Amino acid sequence: MKNLSFPRLVLAYFCSIWRTVLSVFLALAGLFVLTVFYHAPMELPVYTTLLTGAIGGLLFASGFSRFAQRHAQLRLLANQCDTKLSALPSPSSLLDEDWETIVSALERNRLAAEQRDFLRRQDASEYYTLWVHQIKTPLAALRLLVQENPDVQSRNEMLQELFKTGQYVDMVLGYLRLESMHSDLSPQTLRLQDVVNESVRRVSTLFIHKKGVRLLVEESDLRVATDAKWLSFVLEQILTNAAKYTPQGSVRIYTQNNTLIVEDTGIGIRAEELPRIFERGFTGFNGRRNSHSTGLGLYLCRQICQNLGHEISITSELGQGTKVCLSFARPRLLMD
Repeated sequence: MKNLSFPRLVLAYFCSIWRTVLSVFLALAGLFVLTVFYHAPMELPVYTTLLTGAIGGLLFASGFSRFAQRHAQLRLLANQCDTKLSALPSPSSLLDEDWETIVSALERNRLAAEQRDFLRRQDASEYYTLWVHQIKTPLAALRLLVQENPDVQSRNEMLQELFKTGQYVDMVLGYLRLESMHSDLSPQTLRLQDVVNESVRRVSTLFIHKKGVRLLVEESDLRVATDAKWLSFVLEQILTNAAKYTPQGSVRIYTQNNTLIVEDTGIGIRAEELPRIFERGFTGFNGRRNSHSTGLGLYLCRQICQNLGHEISITSELGQGTKVCLSFARPRLLMD
């Protein structure tokens, strides 16, 4: 918040005392009228006016000084996000005390509502976290049953749908843990290719049974400071999108300098949608065509990369393909 200029500050103070000034002016005007009406000497109202003006000027200067100081204190507190009510200037009048009582009551109500909201969100987070871990057991059992029974009809399709379901479950867990992600980080310097290979292995189901799409992985010796689990989550989301929106062609994974690149020859993204692809819940034209799109995948990728100290960017051309770049140029994780 910007402080008022001196002329505006004087005007603001004058507006706060204009009733008093008007009352004094009317009293002096009345004194002049009575003096003229009774043909009294004019020295009386003139000297009274001069004396009143001198005293009024001193009072105005003193009051304005207190007003300006109080204004500066309040502006300073307003610019501090952690302002406590106890830091506010002491009330100087009964009306100030009334306002302080109202503000204190509003603050108590706000804190109570904030506490209730925190408890509700905590309960919901604990419930869904428990649900995610519980649902993984029957999913793993179903996947094992399908794999051990090669004669099951539509076996490949069932495995793909089970994989997608598992990814949605992981997405829910990632979303729940996002706010407390820093406490879950285990940063280390590791070989990027190991993380890439593990992510490719996990999403391989989507590519193995997708005819006409090749997954090309180029070896790299790049070592980066990151968290393997969270980076793997980001890569799996990127590879899943590449598989989903590449009906024919290839998905290529390679490195340039300190950047990992996932490039596909898929349907691409509209130019007007590129600025919004990392927004929470944004699905775009391609997402609306796919009724299973949640609009959370890229949002989570951006948030996770920011917490890891990496940079993610996407370029795309409609009908030509999409390129996702993960830059590891920043030397350290953001450990707040």
